[in-house]
Parts: sequence; structure tokens; C-alpha cells
Amino acid sequence: MRTLAVLLGLSLMQPAAFAQADTTASPARNATSLHLGVNNDEGAYAKIVQGSDTTKNGKQPTIIETKRKRITINVEDKEWGSVTDSLEDRLKEIRTERRDLFTYWAGIDVGVNAFMGADGDTDLDAAADFMQVDHRRSRFISINFIEQKIEFGTHHVGLLTGLGLEFANYHLKNNNLLAYNADSVFALPVESPEFRKNKLRQMGFRVPLMLEFNTKRAKLPTPEELAAKAFKGFSQKRNVHLAAGVVGSWYFDTMYKQKFSDNGNTRKERDKGDYLLRPYRLAASARIGYGSLNLFAEYSLTPLFNDDKGPELTPLTVGLTLIGFN
Repeated sequence: MRTLAVLLGLSLMQPAAFAQADTTASPARNATSLHLGVNNDEGAYAKIVQGSDTTKNGKQPTIIETKRKRITINVEDKEWGSVTDSLEDRLKEIRTERRDLFTYWAGIDVGVNAFMGADGDTDLDAAADFMQVDHRRSRFISINFIEQKIEFGTHHVGLLTGLGLEFANYHLKNNNLLAYNADSVFALPVESPEFRKNKLRQMGFRVPLMLEFNTKRAKLPTPEELAAKAFKGFSQKRNVHLAAGVVGSWYFDTMYKQKFSDNGNTRKERDKGDYLLRPYRLAASARIGYGSLNLFAEYSLTPLFNDDKGPELTPLTVGLTLIGFN
């Protein structure tokens, strides 16, 4: 229909052809022809006559004939530039997919927290004994929901950053009640009740800046492989990945919570004071994994408490990626 509309449009450009009382059409060769004319018997008419002549590409030409003009239309196949453009766009998408697949930040990290004293030991001295923690219950959870990496010419090495939300819990082992004033944080011994839960929690955002390395080869497909749909994608299997750098955290919420029994009833107490905890942290971080498995460790470069406000304690976290988002 579109072709016929175009041809009829061309015919309207020839008003002289329809002004004749009798118009005839005689194709000069055996090809597909559109005959336009007017005669006394049929009035205005349009006829299509199929022929057998072909062009060099094997396709028949289309011929439009009027009384005074003969128009030949040859059709040839031509590779559109959009095909090449689409392949280039697809290659860019695949490069992005590869970069995202071999970046191991986004996901849910879980681990345990510990404190190291001034002597580098997790067995704290007497001055800091009230901050002894139960490592099994001092849980760390991080939801890393944004990641970005700048590759250095290859997926094997790149600089990654991102954004996450972390929850750092410190479950105190001793039956003490934490308190603080303008000068320091300290503990008040409690004989009764016995706390079933006695913990500090910090919540905040975290941003990494790390160099990441991947060992597995992951070659980009050629345009020919894309056109033939021979590319099957990438896989993390048998990839050894390493990352090292720093993670900065900013804590916008602190809570101190106790849970205990009072005359057979369960009671919970919460306090949203800051307890002189440092509201930010800079930690050295290392991550290592194989395939989809990822382990991590973070050693704080800043102390737990504000300067000269509490015992000198350094947080340490070890864990694994429970769920990867890639």
C-alpha cells in the first residue's frame, strides 16, 4: 500500500497525462509496469503489469508510464548504519555487564565485631574490662546497595566505590550499666536484674574506596560473534577476586539497649544518647573471594570513643557476603 501511494503521488505530478481524452501505455520492455491513463471506455485507470526483467541484484525494477514520461525505480539492498550502531551499543552494554559482574561490593555483608585494646589484644585490660563484648552476639550487618568501578583498561583491575548502610552491634558481656557525662564514659555495676541483652548499636552510611583485582579472563565478543548471536555471557566461576583499601563510615544514630526480666515480665530499656562514641570511622578493609564467595575484614584506623573520653578501643570486624547483588 505504501508503494502504491507513492506511485500515485508521483502520477499526480503529471496533470497533462490526465487531461487527454485517450491515453495509452506501451511498455518498452518486459518489466513490472504501472500504467496510468484516461480513455473514453474506462475513464481514469491504473494497471499493474508484471514482467520478468531484473536488475543486476536480481530484483525487478518498477516502471511508471504515462503518455509523456516513463519512470523506472530500481531497488537495491543496503546495509543500514543503524545495524552497526546497534552492535556498538550492545558492546557498550556488555562491557558494563562485565564490569558489574566482576565488582564485589553490592550485597549483604554479615559478620562479628570485636574490640582490640591499646596493646592490640582482644583480652582487654582492667580499665577497659567493662567494654568486653560477647563476640558471637556482637553482630555486624551491612547492606551495600550502590557500587561503581573505574576500570583501568581491563576488568582485571579497577578502583571501586559505592554506598552502603551498616549496623554495628556491640553486645556487652558484663552485667554493667553504661553511663556518661561531659568528660567520660563509665560503667555502673548492676547486681539485679541480670541483663539478657545489653548492647550498643551504631547505624550509619559507609563508602568504600578500594583497588579490586580479578583473575578470570572474560574476553569481550567481536561484532561478528554478536551478529551471529554466539555470545553466551560471562561467569564468575573460578574467579579469584581481591580488594584492598579503606571504608569510611558516618553514624547518624546511636542506641543503648537493655533487655531483662522484672517480676516475671520482660522489660526493654532504650537510650538514644551518643555515649561519647565517635560519629565517624575510617577503617582499613580487605576482601577476598572465589567465584561468588566473598570474605572481608575491617580494622578501624580511628578509636571507638572520642579523644580522651573513654578507654582506647579499636573496632575489628570479620565476616562474609551473605547475598551478592550481582
